[in-house]
Amino acid sequence: QAPRRIAAVVIDSSSFVKARGDASGYRLQVSIKNTSALTIAMPALELTLTDAQEQTVLRRVLPPQELAAPPELAAGAVWSGAVSVQLAGAADPVAGYRLLAFYP
Repeated sequence: QAPRRIAAVVIDSSSFVKARGDASGYRLQVSIKNTSALTIAMPALELTLTDAQEQTVLRRVLPPQELAAPPELAAGAVWSGAVSVQLAGAADPVAGYRLLAFYP
């Protein structure tokens, strides 16, 4: 198994947008870059959705398998992907998000 080197992981870009025609649906798009000279294990992502007062509405862990990401990220490589997120029953509207890469 590839080493876990979180210092080499950079979230290069991301967006979280409302899905068209779906009242409770959103779409997360993300690009993850490996800045090291070694192949590393793909990290999981923690998605935190916030309301207008920056209070947490939802926190969810997205493992690489759920993102359809490969288990490893080659040296210097960038992986990009997208995943749908459903918020059925969320009491507060989503105003923002935070994304954190980590190894569980």
